[in-house]
Amino acid sequence: MYDATRAIDLSTLLEHSDQLLRRIVTGRGHLRRSGDGVGDRWPVLEDTQGRRLRVTPWLPMDDFSPRLAGPGGRHPRGLRDFFDHDVLLTGVLERDAGGELVLVAKRAQVVRDLHLRRLDAEQLAAVAGVGGEGTVGYGALAGELIIDGGDQLRLVTADRGGPCEVSFTLDVLRRDDLVLGKPILVHGLIRKATPWLGAIRRAALDPATS
Repeated sequence: MYDATRAIDLSTLLEHSDQLLRRIVTGRGHLRRSGDGVGDRWPVLEDTQGRRLRVTPWLPMDDFSPRLAGPGGRHPRGLRDFFDHDVLLTGVLERDAGGELVLVAKRAQVVRDLHLRRLDAEQLAAVAGVGGEGTVGYGALAGELIIDGGDQLRLVTADRGGPCEVSFTLDVLRRDDLVLGKPILVHGLIRKATPWLGAIRRAALDPATS
């Protein structure tokens, strides 16, 4: 079993890649296929902001032959058991011949913890409006930044100033470069406490829209 508290978020791993190069690391992210072509099906580790790290296959990529089925028709584990899941992935961080970062994977574990799940479009739409109470997960919400006294930032996602206003407190301090009242996209761990109020932890403001 992995100790999830020692796993490194993908953004941190990429930011400190020079210091972590050629070291064994455990990264945390969402495992996806990089493409549909036969030669373009490298697995990639992805975070909620779309940053990616190429991963070498540590298990067979394709489906197994029915002849390899074990008792009860069960198959050996393959990458298909990990794709489209949040995972903890251990390997050695290297650079390929072209200088691109790649994680030479050794082993992985699917993370089934609720707090690490990625919210889908329907769930994000629900929490952005009135509703979605009790929803917890990673994702991005669009809205407008406002100040709630002092330096406390809030993201308003619906009916600003109205009776059905929906907003989220952010664990980000006010900065001079932030423009209040303008559309922005905020990534992070979303918790919706009531139909109208929530919080976004590990908040990252999309610079493309700030």
